[in-house]
Amino acid sequence: MLAQEVVIDPFLLCLPNPCDSLDQLEDFIAALVEWHGFLDRSDTCVLLSDSARVALNDDGEFPHRHRLVKLIDKFECTFADANTISKVATSILERTPALEEYFGINAVLFKESSFEIAPSLILDRLKPKCRSAFMDDLLITGVKVDELVTSGSKACVIIASGRWNDDPAPSDIALKADIHDVGLVSTDFSLHSAPPFSLSQSIPIACSHEQLIESLDLAAIWDGASSDDGVRLSIEACIKNLISSGVDADRKSNFSIGSGFLESLHAWGANARHDYAIVTIESCARIILGIPKNPINEFRESADGNAKQRTRKDGALAFRTHLTKKGVGLRLMFWRHTDGTIEFANIGGKGELEIS
Repeated sequence: MLAQEVVIDPFLLCLPNPCDSLDQLEDFIAALVEWHGFLDRSDTCVLLSDSARVALNDDGEFPHRHRLVKLIDKFECTFADANTISKVATSILERTPALEEYFGINAVLFKESSFEIAPSLILDRLKPKCRSAFMDDLLITGVKVDELVTSGSKACVIIASGRWNDDPAPSDIALKADIHDVGLVSTDFSLHSAPPFSLSQSIPIACSHEQLIESLDLAAIWDGASSDDGVRLSIEACIKNLISSGVDADRKSNFSIGSGFLESLHAWGANARHDYAIVTIESCARIILGIPKNPINEFRESADGNAKQRTRKDGALAFRTHLTKKGVGLRLMFWRHTDGTIEFANIGGKGELEIS
């Protein structure tokens, strides 16, 4: 699978200014925290240009720990602490390689009067230095995407942005410009379309973590069951798809991923086999929504039909259901907590007598 290339919009790292409410502050913090989980994935290449890093500093947008502390105190924010948020922001800034090096392009010369971008707010909301740097980043990215499309390759680029007050948020950035010249990092690299040429490209953008998840397919989110977060996000995406298709959300339960769930997915090949992965995701989503794909049975203390249902010390009750009926006959085991929360424990074969 191709790596997902995520280009950082400097706005993602900019504190709201002015910041007039706790909601504004929490939106900023939530965006950083949510993006950070995705940006740490092994299949994601996070890109920020050297010029954008410098511009954030020159515009006084970063570091912002001192201002963040004041805002957290002012609004009595308990959502997160300044040290954690500063570390998250710094980890994004310190990513390598730089966008210019990764795409092999260090400059794009263009006719200024030909430049068009929609929505224009994507640049207008930034301070001057950041605006100029991000415009250059978008042009570099646009030229690279155009190059991939021209050569018949697939582009997996998306812009990671922050708060968008208007509804709906844009799903892409439309970019046009007459390109005079392209500065290449290496003489070993050449463009299929030699300048001058007219650039007209759309680059996908996600202004929230939720918007990003909606733009990806389940297999991309699942990511080979490489993390609890990927598995949880896959199930949440499937839940949302089912609700969008007309399923009633009133019976939806809270859920969690048990400590042994990932290990069992890998042991039975559900991490890599597409059919196993999809049936696991859908089965979990349907159980949470109260519309199980297959009948749910009590997980008993033994194979004896009269045996007691397994109960954990915290009062959680054990259940199991079919994932597949042919071949190994995979089963899904889960706990239902006393408050109704579903905890997915493990998968196993039809003779599986253990629950994690």
